[in-house]
Amino acid sequence: MPTVYIIIYSLYHHIYKVAKDVQKGLESQGVTVKLFQVPETLSDEILEKLHAPPKPDIPVITVDALTEADAFLFGVPTRFGTLPAQMKSFLDATGALWATGALSGKFVGTFFSTASQHGGQETTAYTLLTYFAHHGLNYVPLGFANSNLFDNTEVVGGSPYGAGTVANGDGSREPTTKELEIARTQGENFAKILNTFHLGLGIAADSQKDNGIEEAAPATATDAAPISNDAAPTPAEANPATRENASASIEKHSEPISANEEPNPESKTKIDEKPAVVEDKKATAAPTAPKPTAVKKEEKKESKCFCM
Repeated sequence: MPTVYIIIYSLYHHIYKVAKDVQKGLESQGVTVKLFQVPETLSDEILEKLHAPPKPDIPVITVDALTEADAFLFGVPTRFGTLPAQMKSFLDATGALWATGALSGKFVGTFFSTASQHGGQETTAYTLLTYFAHHGLNYVPLGFANSNLFDNTEVVGGSPYGAGTVANGDGSREPTTKELEIARTQGENFAKILNTFHLGLGIAADSQKDNGIEEAAPATATDAAPISNDAAPTPAEANPATRENASASIEKHSEPISANEEPNPESKTKIDEKPAVVEDKKATAAPTAPKPTAVKKEEKKESKCFCM
């Protein structure tokens, strides 16, 4: 079964809690899931002043570990409608993987946390798409796959780009039941697409193996029919009867004219008329076209206009 890495940054654990339900959705479809967090860039002193709780008890991912997974789901809190420095720093360090195409063809998705309904859950997705496109990752949006996304009776986080939660400015609001249901739906749908893709790859590989499909060897010069130096026989040479008739016709028309015998006047007239016909053809031949001196000048003039 394919392996999915859920990679998050979570300062106040809102993203971490959403990630746990995304993981439940993935595992319900038999996918292997591993949960990671990106390295922290803030000092312990600053984290203490921000009243940040201890980090979740999950391993810190390294850039090289990305090659081991078949797909990724990034959990990202927003900072002014874009991704935070911690996530950006991690993604900026993947240049070597981009240079070798190590992540090309893998699948990826996103989910978010914002302080308010209008805090940028969709714009944060936009800022991540540039990384995904450069790596050749296949981005899988959530869409409106869960009916809770249509609920306007209460605040519900999430968007077509992925699940989400609204935490309030002070982080006092926890992910709701509806938001966590959306997260599980995203995990389930993402896993179904991933499973279908890998199942198709396996079927295609087995089919080619069973059918013994091999590339056809290119034709060589020795495989072609030998070319004879002799010209192809004419119809007269190929058919003996035709050859005899042709010989008789040649002998009949090549008999010498007797000295006492006048040539046929009609034949003489026709013979005399042949040069005239040739002369008429020469006379009616199309005159030679004049040299396009003027046309070249006009074209040269027009080209000057295009260069302006």
